[in-house]
Amino acid sequence: MNLESELNVALQRVDPPEGFAERVMESVRDGSRRPAQAVRHTMRRALAAAALIAAMLGGWGVHETLRARNELLTAMRIASHTVAQAQKQVNRR
Repeated sequence: MNLESELNVALQRVDPPEGFAERVMESVRDGSRRPAQAVRHTMRRALAAAALIAAMLGGWGVHETLRARNELLTAMRIASHTVAQAQKQVNRR
């Protein structure tokens, strides 16, 4: 299996486990995890994934690595925007 097909398999949409939404809303109500902390945690995981992907791409060569880096940065911007929008909705409630 090549890298692209492995990424496609790894990034397929998966439905959350039963009761996920209830647990999230409970943690929001309890204040046990503030939205800003959740955003930082998500960004740390995304950066760790980016570092792992960058390490995997090390053998590809400069051109392919730069292209992959740009695609990854675009994905990070989209994810950051999505998380910010979710945080705004959580803060409104």
